Amino acid sequence: MNSPILHVLKKEFIEIRRSRLIGLLVVAPIIQVIVFGYVATTDIKHVQTLICDEDSTRESRRLAEKFYHTEYFDASYFTHEPSEIQRRFTANRETMALRIPKGFSKGIKKVEPVKVQVIIDGTDSSLASVALSRTAAIIREYSDEVFGLRVEEMKKALGALPEVGMEERVWYNPDLKSAKTMVPGVIGLILVLVTLVITSISLVREKESGNIEQLLVTPIKPYEIVAGKVLPYVIIGLLDIVLVTVLSMLVFGLPCRGNFALLVLLSLIMVVGNLGVGILISTVSSTQQQAIFSDLFYFLPNMLLSGFIFPIKNMPEVLQLLTYIVPLRYYMVIIRGVFLKGLGFWELLPQTLALLVFGAAIFSFAILRFRKKLF
Repeated sequence: MNSPILHVLKKEFIEIRRSRLIGLLVVAPIIQVIVFGYVATTDIKHVQTLICDEDSTRESRRLAEKFYHTEYFDASYFTHEPSEIQRRFTANRETMALRIPKGFSKGIKKVEPVKVQVIIDGTDSSLASVALSRTAAIIREYSDEVFGLRVEEMKKALGALPEVGMEERVWYNPDLKSAKTMVPGVIGLILVLVTLVITSISLVREKESGNIEQLLVTPIKPYEIVAGKVLPYVIIGLLDIVLVTVLSMLVFGLPCRGNFALLVLLSLIMVVGNLGVGILISTVSSTQQQAIFSDLFYFLPNMLLSGFIFPIKNMPEVLQLLTYIVPLRYYMVIIRGVFLKGLGFWELLPQTLALLVFGAAIFSFAILRFRKKLF
């Protein structure tokens, strides 16, 4: 057990303990997954809504009440005056307004087309689009109720009428909770951030403190230095995967329908690739500040082009091509596939091969760069 790698490994663990990085490496991911899990969500709820009922009839009140009895809208202001809409929107009091015109009830009773007006603040386009779609669903539901009453009357006179019904079935995420989609992605982001930043800063810190010169006068080879300094973060990265996965299942009810051991194994490939990038960044950085900026330069494209926030199919074709060189793109498919779909190794083989190629290429290049003459 006199391997140089083990001596460097022991030294690195001692440095981590002395610098109190272990708390950052273990506690920070736990805090991040909780915060991101609640913040990084596309579920739009409690939209501040103004109800302008110019008709003041039973039918108009029935429609307005549908916006009172839903978690997606907070009917915070009620008025009969249309002029209030402009005033309240200018003061940033409400985000959406539902205007029910005069003659609404008469039109329904005469079986005439009736329109209501929906006004929404479009400064937040994602919120506006989701709110409009949910408003349309509520109004369709109200229209179906009105239509249903007419159909019942027709059935009494004509008998049974033909009708087509729709049965919805959503696979993998039946309740359509965005947390079940976003949290696995958050786990991937945390894995990249922790392993990348800590590795690059660790090696650059050795340069700044002069410790690297002490290693270079020893017979330890460059690849042994790299292996000894990387292995602690491989172990910590895998520990983080286990911790945040268990936490996500307990806090957010995230299912793990696939093989957890397979997830850990494929995560190890991702960890090794990230560590290779961290090593490469350390070889071209002279200070820790330079390493941090380089980490951000690498991390942001990974986050934006991986499909975590924006669907890849919605991107311009040029950017879609760029996503093929982003390793996090493949890991997102893996982690979501294991968690939500219960995919196995063979279904994830293309993504696994892509990560293996990336990890092997980046690690080989990092080792070539990590030569004694560079220091």
